[in-house]
Amino acid sequence: MKIVYFGSSQFSSKVLEGIVREGIKPVLVVTVPDKPQGRGLKVLPNPVKELSLRLHLEVESISNLNNSDFLGRLKALSCDLFLVVSYGRILSASLLSIPNKLPLALHPSLLPRYRGPAPIQWVLIKGEKETGISIFKVTPKVDSGPIILQKRMSIENKDDYFSLSEKLANLSIPAVCEAIEQIESNTYKLIPQDESKVSYAPKLKKEDGRINWSSSAVTINNLIKGLKGWPGTYTFYRGIRVKILEAEPNSTETNSSPGFIVDLDKEGIYVATLEGVLKIKKLKPEGKKEMSTNSFICGYRPKVGEQFE
Repeated sequence: MKIVYFGSSQFSSKVLEGIVREGIKPVLVVTVPDKPQGRGLKVLPNPVKELSLRLHLEVESISNLNNSDFLGRLKALSCDLFLVVSYGRILSASLLSIPNKLPLALHPSLLPRYRGPAPIQWVLIKGEKETGISIFKVTPKVDSGPIILQKRMSIENKDDYFSLSEKLANLSIPAVCEAIEQIESNTYKLIPQDESKVSYAPKLKKEDGRINWSSSAVTINNLIKGLKGWPGTYTFYRGIRVKILEAEPNSTETNSSPGFIVDLDKEGIYVATLEGVLKIKKLKPEGKKEMSTNSFICGYRPKVGEQFE
């Protein structure tokens, strides 16, 4: 089975590494061009390209998928399948017609729920207890094609974006192998998505990470877990932007207004919310390294009654 793999993210890299380990080696990996990254804006390859080079896979970084030379190269490969995993770009109808069998995609949610570019983040933000992955036929309408198979998993209270991404990537590897076996044996079925159950996971912006203290402690903690890494969650303290890296909801009752500090100890800073108290355990003031709340307390000397805004 000749497969062309499309991907660019860390999640996609994990899936690619796993299927290669299982003996599924794409004839070509297609990814996005290198771009400036980090504070120094050094031009670096994305995780999929980096992995492909390390595994000696044929890889092409391309900005224009409809380039005639590129389309010609794809057609000349006479591939059986496309496998699209967190690629970040929409494939045109002309591209989708190239594989001899199917253009496939893997999406880290239980479609039709959480269609879009940020499903892992949004299931955590929304406080879902279950998620999974879907393998489906790609159609011109994003994340809307008929499903070949799905795998489900529970979300644990301790899960954040990083841990859930890792678990979903591990869940995806045997699922991809199973889907390919079904296609090879022509035993697969295409199940249309139920359009009445559609929900979306839109692209996140930096400002989505601003904490609204007039939410419940559980809601704020879900946001912190979902936005771990990028864009991260933040608030302001004495005019300083502070990232909140780790917290947990506390059911303590308080009469304080949302955002005000109600208690302090070596374990955390306790902040009133609309419902319950949020215990902040790890944070990062702008321009500083991440620190425990105990280190923050020693350095900034916060007091009960002060406000996070």
